[in-house]
Amino acid sequence: MPGGRLRVGSDIELAGYRARSHLHDGRVLAWTGSYDVPVAIDGEVERAVPAALGRRFGTHRFWERWTRAECVAKLTGRGVVDLMNLMAADDPGPDAGVRLTTARLPGGIVVSIGRLDGALSF
Repeated sequence: MPGGRLRVGSDIELAGYRARSHLHDGRVLAWTGSYDVPVAIDGEVERAVPAALGRRFGTHRFWERWTRAECVAKLTGRGVVDLMNLMAADDPGPDAGVRLTTARLPGGIVVSIGRLDGALSF
């Protein structure tokens, strides 16, 4: 479980970490583990899915799928428009060469961690 390598705090508190994600409520989530290979994280506080996105992609496990797609986009340089294609994929990581782990943190935070090197463990 990667939870021990993640920290939630303010932007100022976590400014020194490279892999960070800004939550909609103003908090920041940071990866505090190793950066021996490129790492990306994305987190969202679980909440109602915006109606337009729910109609397009469904609501089942939406925030898990969203954070996973965001990690792949960050690690591969794909743009926001590509998120639509990534959301449609069952698991966007393997085809992009990204190993993904998704976890739930206290407070309803869904977080995905992506690494380009699948040989290393979290």
